[in-house]
Amino acid sequence: MAMAGTWVEAEFETIFREHFERIVRITRRVLRSDAEAEEVCSDTFLKLYRSGPGVQAGGTVGAWLYRVATRASIDRLRKSKRRGLEEELDQETGGEVRNDFQDPLNRMMRSERIAEVRSVLARLKPEKAQLLLLRHSGLSYQEIAAAMQIKAASVGTKLARAEAEFLSHYEKQHSLSKRAPRLGTPVKEG
Repeated sequence: MAMAGTWVEAEFETIFREHFERIVRITRRVLRSDAEAEEVCSDTFLKLYRSGPGVQAGGTVGAWLYRVATRASIDRLRKSKRRGLEEELDQETGGEVRNDFQDPLNRMMRSERIAEVRSVLARLKPEKAQLLLLRHSGLSYQEIAAAMQIKAASVGTKLARAEAEFLSHYEKQHSLSKRAPRLGTPVKEG
């Protein structure tokens, strides 16, 4: 068992092994590469280690890790948007690659959809983006409630609101991008 303020190495290693891969998968959905996702996760675990075993303030360590990692991912995504960095698709970002993604046109279209989703996530309030990320990463309502430090009974309502806001922003962005001609696309005069 950990003494007040310090970790027992075996205890910390167990927590790391139990949560690292799943947290990397969650952060990878937001960020554009495995390297960035692993960096955010490493920073999260370093923060946990330096803070000591009492950092989770009455919750579970896993919930604390999910909350900190998803918030850090969203912050990093917003920072890259502010700097105007171009979105690029990492082959491994989307998880399993199916054969239809080998076609260059399908890869390009998929890359555009991923960039649109990331752009909308960056515009949402962090709490709403976190809710969506955690739910779509496979966490249960109880796990989301623990990670977000909210009541389990309110997760469904908050998720529904977050999804509605996401969809509204996404549709607005999508309709605007369809109206404006893209660079290199000939404009018909008539």
